[in-house]
Amino acid sequence: MKKLVVLAALLVCVATGWTIPLQQAFDQALPGAGYDRIVYLDNEVVYTGGLTLDNGNYCILSAGAVVDLQGSRIIIDNLAVLDICGVVLVQSDSAALKYTNGSDGWVDHCTFAFNYDGLYFWQGSNLKITSNIFSNSGRYGVYCYDTSERWMAYNDAWANSVGDYRRWCPS
Repeated sequence: MKKLVVLAALLVCVATGWTIPLQQAFDQALPGAGYDRIVYLDNEVVYTGGLTLDNGNYCILSAGAVVDLQGSRIIIDNLAVLDICGVVLVQSDSAALKYTNGSDGWVDHCTFAFNYDGLYFWQGSNLKITSNIFSNSGRYGVYCYDTSERWMAYNDAWANSVGDYRRWCPS
């Protein structure tokens, strides 16, 4: 039932034209507060698609904007940093957020729903994960590689098909 409510809300927004590609919002973002780009997402707009971030320091901020990944993902790669706060990430056929190859970041007050994995971080990544919700993933809410650095607190995970946290994740 919850999935139907989320999908209905997305359909209403798409049907009325209140969608913007996430890439467009990223391309229009300006530097500030020590970041190469700060992306402010409006919670009255649905953002679509994913991003690949490479070699930079980025921030995505919102007070509840929905990003419909449409089968895509946000990849943080090659020593990139992504701090993300207050975003709802849905409908990824992989991990909604995927930190790899020495990437770094802070994921705070985000909601991950109806993705294959909510959050995935690979070896060499350094991540702080606080006050997030991970639900209804096709596999794990949070997937950790055993040698990645992580600090996790105040997260809530439920109804993830294989498990809420992969075995190396502190819960």
